[in-house]
Amino acid sequence: MRKPIIELKDYSYRYASTEELVLKNITVTINEGDFVGVVGCNRAGKSTLCKSIVGILPFVSGGDWSGEIVIDGKSLNETRGNGTTDVIGIVFQDAESQFTQQTVEDEIAFAMCNFGYDRTLMRERVKFAADACGLTSMLNRSPYHLSGGQQQRLAVASILALQPRVIILDESTSQLDPIGRNEIFRLVGQLHDLGKTVIMVDHNIEKIADTVDKVLVLHEGELVAYDDPHVVFGNKQLLNEHFVRVPQVTDAAIELKKQLVIGEKVPITLEEAIPVFQPLARGGA
Repeated sequence: MRKPIIELKDYSYRYASTEELVLKNITVTINEGDFVGVVGCNRAGKSTLCKSIVGILPFVSGGDWSGEIVIDGKSLNETRGNGTTDVIGIVFQDAESQFTQQTVEDEIAFAMCNFGYDRTLMRERVKFAADACGLTSMLNRSPYHLSGGQQQRLAVASILALQPRVIILDESTSQLDPIGRNEIFRLVGQLHDLGKTVIMVDHNIEKIADTVDKVLVLHEGELVAYDDPHVVFGNKQLLNEHFVRVPQVTDAAIELKKQLVIGEKVPITLEEAIPVFQPLARGGA
């Protein structure tokens, strides 16, 4: 049985400039090795959740909170947010704004320099991260001369070089074209296969359904659902009530349910939907 690596216990948060809670009594356990997709409409609290998990909120940026977040057995209330970088790395939406170095190689190494890593170890980690993220041929290029997808891969590589056990991506594909988006989803899928715990905030429901093994739904700071993707996306009424759509193939299957032979789980990916819809293409279920 996999052990918990992130635990939120009745956690609430309010920014210093506001009176309303942005997160409200969130209780969630994420186990080591999970791949969690976080979805919800705008102002649902998704980014606030990510920043709270890594201790930016409230221990760096301030604000009021109650409850507790435990990272790898250590309460952030006790550590005051310290030590999370040893366990968790986070990639934000605008990768380019995070860059400070003149080459891809230096950018990957930058955080390790700040933490005082041995130079030999740094070289090994740069090679590992560059290989994993498909950047080996670009080490001498400027980060600012990369495509959007390549820049996001660089942002992931810079985090991966630190060898965190958890990687959080906060809407990291929102500004990318379909090719760049596919690059990032393919990369994080590979990292998850290597044993990383992944938390990914994204609005692309089809990609989330096709990639993650758990879905967490937020609405106005409240936890709406946290379960297997088939369970979550199979509840169209609940999601629509909170302005989250289901995958297109799921929507079609639900609407045509009387004409289809659907097993215990409604299809949520194209691969699952093809055999379900094939009888209609042949002229009847």
